Amino acid sequence: MPLRLVFTIAVAAWFGTLICLSFVVTPVAHRTFPAGMARQFLRPMFKRIYRVGTGLGFVALLAVFFGRTGLPPDDIARLAAPVGVAVLASLIGGEVLLPRIQKLDGEDPRFGRLHQVSAMLNTTSIAALMLALAGAIAR
Repeated sequence: MPLRLVFTIAVAAWFGTLICLSFVVTPVAHRTFPAGMARQFLRPMFKRIYRVGTGLGFVALLAVFFGRTGLPPDDIARLAAPVGVAVLASLIGGEVLLPRIQKLDGEDPRFGRLHQVSAMLNTTSIAALMLALAGAIAR
């Protein structure tokens, strides 16, 4: 039971930070500041969000690993697979794309393409974490 709680809190906290940043902080920053200032305001947050998310993902995966003896194989897959997908998306977004995006000016055409891929990975993480939460609650 405590490992289930650890898993659920880790996934819910990660999901909440992504939702808050994606649908509250980022839109408010872009409505409040000129584009360059909004990017300058948001850039430090993204690196932290990716790292915190990856860390919470590993906490959730460790909870599944340590609780695996009490779980049927289907439950292990139902809990670990979506978190693994979200961790992978977070690592690609934070360690591969983000450094490239941050080196570019917002007017550079590569910025738009990389930002689009980053947003797709973020959406993938949100969807995967919703599945993980549903899997934890349905158990």
